[in-house]
Amino acid sequence: MEPADLVIIGSGIACTSTLIEVFNRLIERPADHKFSITVIEKNREFWLGVPYGSRSSINALTITSIYDFFTSKHERTLFLDWFNQNKIELLDWYQQNGGTTAEQWLQRNTEAIEAEDWKNVYLPRYICGKYQQQKLNTLLRIVEEKGLAELTLINAEVTDIHPKENDYAVSYELTDKTNLSLSAAKVVIATGSAPVRNIDLPADNNTVVINNLYDPATEENIQKLTTALSFTKNHDERNVLVIGSNASSIEFLYLLAGLPQVTELINKLVVISKSGLLPYHIINESTSEHLTDNLDELKKEGNYTIETLVDAAKKDISIAVKDGVIVPHIDKIIGFTFELLQPLDEDAKKAFIGIYGMQLSNLFRRSGTDYKTGSGLLHELEKLVLLKGSFDKIECTDNGGELHYTTTDSQQKLTYPEKFKMVVNCTGSEDLSQSSSKLIYNLVHNGIAAVNLSGKGFWVNEYFEAAPNLYVIGPLLGGNKNERIHFWHLENASRIMYLAPYLAECLVP
Repeated sequence: MEPADLVIIGSGIACTSTLIEVFNRLIERPADHKFSITVIEKNREFWLGVPYGSRSSINALTITSIYDFFTSKHERTLFLDWFNQNKIELLDWYQQNGGTTAEQWLQRNTEAIEAEDWKNVYLPRYICGKYQQQKLNTLLRIVEEKGLAELTLINAEVTDIHPKENDYAVSYELTDKTNLSLSAAKVVIATGSAPVRNIDLPADNNTVVINNLYDPATEENIQKLTTALSFTKNHDERNVLVIGSNASSIEFLYLLAGLPQVTELINKLVVISKSGLLPYHIINESTSEHLTDNLDELKKEGNYTIETLVDAAKKDISIAVKDGVIVPHIDKIIGFTFELLQPLDEDAKKAFIGIYGMQLSNLFRRSGTDYKTGSGLLHELEKLVLLKGSFDKIECTDNGGELHYTTTDSQQKLTYPEKFKMVVNCTGSEDLSQSSSKLIYNLVHNGIAAVNLSGKGFWVNEYFEAAPNLYVIGPLLGGNKNERIHFWHLENASRIMYLAPYLAECLVP
């Protein structure tokens, strides 16, 4: 059997964006044969991935405004035209299925939507997924009708990729645990972020752990939380621990806040993170305040290093976020930092993209008004506690999990006074060298793909290759610095859409 021309592993936004561009290229310049494509997805749902599909709540919102979600003016125009044509149907369905959270979201946003104030509207994410899926399906029909390509879908988990003489053997495990393989001339890894590091507790303990909020689905995990708290008779013991204060954490708080029957069950909801802060509120207002004093001084003095540059940028960012994030000025600080980075050598630039960029990003994590209303309500109800420290471990006791942590400022080892019936792990992805993913582990430890400086992504060349004809797109590209790719993180749909046409050029020459 002839190898497939292309195998894509994962079917989320990175896959759909890539396929859209591949189909466009095939329509413009057909291959000399019917181009065979196989997509392997371990989840039963194709084309939406975790953020835009059933594993996320329909109430989950875009992290940025819809204006910033589509940074390409052309793509933004296409989306907004589509949205306006389908607006009544989309929002009616949302109102009917999103419960109290949807009603409140519509109350806050209807006026801005009618005024087309897209810089202040954070749409339910499923709408963006629906748009991308419809684009894909339209192009798929065209290439199939013209006989340009054939698409095969396989519901399985890819466990390994072995290079052969002229192609790759892609090993995968079906849902019934049957192991099979196929051959591919080119392979694209589009699996999304690496898995989180699990928190493992004995099966017979009194604490329920959710290691991945989106597995099997957010709604199911919230129901698991509800059940665990309902069976806890003493209200003072109905405590929930959230480890990490990233985007999934504030999303979780927002979803809980829209479920009064659940929040009533909670005694305390403790969020522990090194910063002790949730993502900042995005503010679009301008200010006359000058926010780059430290970078200005660095430029004036000259003769700086990557370390002193990053230190100056951190100082300016810390001033800008004291009372919330002011987006245009954070962007100005980052832009100025990039400008000052240019005279430094290539090693410094790679270190910035691979290591220091994420350090800066962590100082100005952003969140829109809607998500802030969720954490704000929980704070008003005196349920939310923000704890500044590093998670060490959970120990099992008869009354629930006992949190052991290290304070951020004094580095003291402490034990939290209250026990927890529920622990939600929002710590982010683990380093690839220690990944629990069979595929990632095998790629790294068999020497097929190398981990880049970030520890969160594979090294790739300017043609997206981790190895000859083995390509990467999506979050696992983060931390690369070359002529085409220079992002410290790629958990961002607009950046993936920006890169997809370049990848398609490599896949369909």
